[in-house]
Amino acid sequence: MADSGRRTPKVPRLRLALALGFGTLGFLAALALAILVSREATRRLEAEVGGQLAEIAGQMARSLDLGMFERWRDIQIAATSDSLRDPGAGTDAKRAVMRRLQETYPAYSIIGLIDPDGRVAVTSIGALEGADVSGRTYFQAARERPFVGDVHPAKLLQAVLAPAVHGPAIHEPPFHEPLRLLDLAAPVRDPDGRLLGVLAAHLDWVWARDMARSLEGSLRSHRGGAEILILSHDGTVLLGPPPLQGNRLPETVLSGGRALDPQGTSRVGPWPDAAAGYLSASARTNGERDYPGLGWRVVVRQSADRALASVAALRWNILAAGSAVALAAAVLAWLLAGLIARPLRDLAAAAGALGRDGPLPPLPRAIVREGAMIADALTGAADELARRGEAQRLLIDELNHRVKNTLATVQSMAAQSLKDLGDTAAAGREAFEARLLSLSRAHDVLTRESWLSADLRGIAGQALRPFQGPEAGRIALAGPDLRLPPEMALALTMILHEVCTNAVKYGALSVPAGRASLGWTLEACPGGGRTLRIAWRERGGPPVAAPSRRGFGTRLLERGLAGRDSAALAYEPDGLVYTATAPLPAGFRPESGSPRDDDGPAVDIRHGAG
Repeated sequence: MADSGRRTPKVPRLRLALALGFGTLGFLAALALAILVSREATRRLEAEVGGQLAEIAGQMARSLDLGMFERWRDIQIAATSDSLRDPGAGTDAKRAVMRRLQETYPAYSIIGLIDPDGRVAVTSIGALEGADVSGRTYFQAARERPFVGDVHPAKLLQAVLAPAVHGPAIHEPPFHEPLRLLDLAAPVRDPDGRLLGVLAAHLDWVWARDMARSLEGSLRSHRGGAEILILSHDGTVLLGPPPLQGNRLPETVLSGGRALDPQGTSRVGPWPDAAAGYLSASARTNGERDYPGLGWRVVVRQSADRALASVAALRWNILAAGSAVALAAAVLAWLLAGLIARPLRDLAAAAGALGRDGPLPPLPRAIVREGAMIADALTGAADELARRGEAQRLLIDELNHRVKNTLATVQSMAAQSLKDLGDTAAAGREAFEARLLSLSRAHDVLTRESWLSADLRGIAGQALRPFQGPEAGRIALAGPDLRLPPEMALALTMILHEVCTNAVKYGALSVPAGRASLGWTLEACPGGGRTLRIAWRERGGPPVAAPSRRGFGTRLLERGLAGRDSAALAYEPDGLVYTATAPLPAGFRPESGSPRDDDGPAVDIRHGAG
């Protein structure tokens, strides 16, 4: 018999499992593809954008070198002017030469002629004339050869000239930048090579900043947001964002923590003035012709978010497309699983019916080979079970017939053997025959149940029926609906036969007013499992007393339901009380139908009832 209490494990349905599986697989594939593609695209785009930034940095470096070379040549050419070399030329003539040069290139803050002793003889704007600059590097160096000096604050001119208000740095709020200058100087000599003085010019640094701003403006179409920084030979930021300007930039910033490639391109790396990473490239100024250069480094950087924006867009596009494909795959799997799961459910129901010894319902047509194989297997199993069931039924019928024949033979042998032994032997023969008949009736019940189990109430009714008198309701039954294993059913039959035989001869059933009751309960054991407890009680009969000797019936009652000393006989004033307990076998389920409360209404066994 199938286990009615079995529960289906809590596992997801096929449709849900396939839909989740295909959807998850599709999404994971899209995610992996997005990661791989974005990684490769990032690498390639970093190289491409880095190359563009390196080209921009090289272009800016060349522009700086060319601009400085032009100023370098301007000062040298002006130093050879006849007006400056002629000792008889007046101050106005010398100032006119310098003014023309300043007007030609307004980035000059001041141009001046310094005499051999280091005093300013004349300037383009008339300021600082007579000042002693003999200790300045540009004067001392230019006495021998042309000189160019790096960016420095304007010490004398800052106090003389009105403070220059420079425009905003790139992408930064407006701020007032202090005046910074570049020094250019060349010796002024007469035709004989004698030093007449030094022509010196201070070039305003705003010239380089305007050049960088102009180049940045031209990048808006394809490198929008790129910033140009200029570093001195020691890494100090000469031009750049205010938080960095004037500070020395570590080499690891330019390399992004990695070695630079031959183009000077770095990968994405952090910068001290921003939380976001930047892609950067750099190029050094190498001078132009005889202009030696100042060793500046031009750095062009762009935030990684803007430089690699196309990769991020590509990644999200792949994820979106992959998610759509995954959703479509999940829906398709859901529909396909429905076509597969429906016949599988029907096959499962058919297998359940087969397990309950029911007829095999019509099997569905499977759309996959495995389903057809299951259907064929179920059909074969049903045929085999039917064949075995028929063979088992025939075997049980034959066995029951032979057992009955054996019992009849034993009964006949007992009757013939004890026939001539007197009244005492006749009483024993009748008791023996009665026990055989009781055992035979129990066999009838178990045979109908294929010897799997027997209904307790049915077994009790069959055993008590011969002892009912003409008055109905003398024996009451009370207890839940239970089923017993075959061995306990046989033991209960023999026990009831003995107590009823004793009650009819000596107990409550021997007088008209006597009554008896059989009750049973099912109790839980502390260590697990369940125990059956039965109780036979008599009342209204003659006084009872313990027998003087123990016969076969007494010993059978004491053995109880379990075949060992698990029962008790009590000879109480109201009548005999017999109790017996027995644990049910492990795995046996005694429930049958709706349980009845132990204290529910009693069931009367009437005369002639089955």
